[in-house]
Amino acid sequence: MGAHAGPSILVMGATTTTTTLLLLLGAFCAAHAQNYNYNQNSLSNYNPNQPGYKPPVGLVGVTSNPPQPQGPNNQGGSQWGWNNPQDAPSQGYTPNYSPFMDIRGKYCETRRLQQCCPNRQDECSVPIMGTLCYCDMFCDRTKNPDCCPDFYSVCRGITPPPEPPKLLEPCKVDGGFLPPGSSVKINCNTCKCVLIGNPGKSVLQCEQDPCMINKNALETMKRDARSYTWTASNYSMFWGHKSKEGLIKMTGALNPEELSKRMYPILLIYNEDQIPSTFDARKSNQLWAGKVGDIRDQGWCGSSWALSTLGVAEDRLAISAAVKGLDIKEQLSPQQLISCDQRGQRGCQGGHMDRVWNYLRKRGVVSESCYPYTSRNGDEGKCPIPRRSCTPYTSSSDNRGKCAFTCPSGEESTIYQFEPAYRIASEEYDIMYEIMTNGPVQALMKVQDDFFMYQSGIYSHVRRLTNNEESHYHAVRVVGWGTEGFGNRQTKYWRVANTWGKNWGERGFFRIKRGSNESEIESFILAVRPRLDTYRRNARQRRLISHKNYPQNYIRKNHHQNLKHKIGY
Repeated sequence: MGAHAGPSILVMGATTTTTTLLLLLGAFCAAHAQNYNYNQNSLSNYNPNQPGYKPPVGLVGVTSNPPQPQGPNNQGGSQWGWNNPQDAPSQGYTPNYSPFMDIRGKYCETRRLQQCCPNRQDECSVPIMGTLCYCDMFCDRTKNPDCCPDFYSVCRGITPPPEPPKLLEPCKVDGGFLPPGSSVKINCNTCKCVLIGNPGKSVLQCEQDPCMINKNALETMKRDARSYTWTASNYSMFWGHKSKEGLIKMTGALNPEELSKRMYPILLIYNEDQIPSTFDARKSNQLWAGKVGDIRDQGWCGSSWALSTLGVAEDRLAISAAVKGLDIKEQLSPQQLISCDQRGQRGCQGGHMDRVWNYLRKRGVVSESCYPYTSRNGDEGKCPIPRRSCTPYTSSSDNRGKCAFTCPSGEESTIYQFEPAYRIASEEYDIMYEIMTNGPVQALMKVQDDFFMYQSGIYSHVRRLTNNEESHYHAVRVVGWGTEGFGNRQTKYWRVANTWGKNWGERGFFRIKRGSNESEIESFILAVRPRLDTYRRNARQRRLISHKNYPQNYIRKNHHQNLKHKIGY
């Protein structure tokens, strides 16, 4: 048994009578003959261009150039079983793919030596999945094709359809799925879904750089809020940026040179009892009202060295003028410092606080309206100001403190000059006294990546929040101090103006622990005096004559042995 087409017939039982067998055999032969006649007639229907053609069920549209009919002895005969030319498949031939086509393997290829392919040869069968498939032309019929999977490549010379692609497992990403080979940015790190050794398996591989916004740290601080004196926030302007980028572009102060580090602080003589527990240069002195400058935004340019320097210079210029009954409130140009102060400075890559004060002493600076700030995107620009734009200050100069420059717009602008900067001792009360007496001071602090997330409260670096100990120096402006209660204890703080715009921190300001040199903020404090008559020059020495009528017992113990201090200029 085992012929093409028709239902499968199974005879069971050894007592089946001969009559029953004959009846069954007759039924089978009739069905077989009917099928044969149908398929003989249907061979001419392979041409889809003929009227009434219906494509078979399955994959369609695959065409080929089948072997052409030959004569007798390969010269007009029928090697492939096409006795009539019309029986040959046309150029538009569409294979009638059998149900076995999705099974791969060598079936007809193993019968090639038996010359299967031509005509109808019921013996050209191969077992497959508990039944038979065939390797002759009769198998390739429109109704119920039962060809073996490799029939079309072995007998027809048709390239089999491509193997369906294997299902590849996507990578899971934040509740979604990422196809293999695709990439996605998660915060500041790029992740790619890559295939691994096992077929169809994939894994998400991500960069591991610390980000300016640490999601885990935010969740920790929110969960354990009572354990901290400050709160954190997810700033959209920092999301997606790496910490190493922020530590360069959002800070900008370079470590002071050794000569400046050895600068002697000035002597201050004061009574500690007269220093208030809370002070804000913007509010606490009525004479200074409106004289302390607002918050600036450095953008993605490491220019805090320039903006904080001019912030202190502007404040002290306005305060000094107010004391003398004058009204001078001028915003100075940080762009000039970034573009023109190139001696040992790096523009948007950072600068030295001590060097920029020396530049202001020698060259001076124009107003912001004359030379606006354009480096927020990191472009330092070219300097339009000639090198010799102003005569350096001397004690006998008639133009003490300022001279003129023609702006790019054609307008005249004053060039403001300042005396040499001086250093304040790294003592809590010295810093407080200097601020309440002369105005805000400039401080150098060390920034680590948790500082980017500061929102409110009294900041102190929390080492366990991040695994990144990389840091960079930042120049800021200290405008006051105070205390705040947390639980049963009082925490002292400095009030500091940052240069990251008003959308960060406490409207651009932040508070940081006072008296413990938190983040090294008390280690290097500089100030300047626009009031030129408060110093007495003697070679490279300066002595501050301030509150000289104070009794001797008010002099700080650590100062009273040496009343003259050198300054590094």
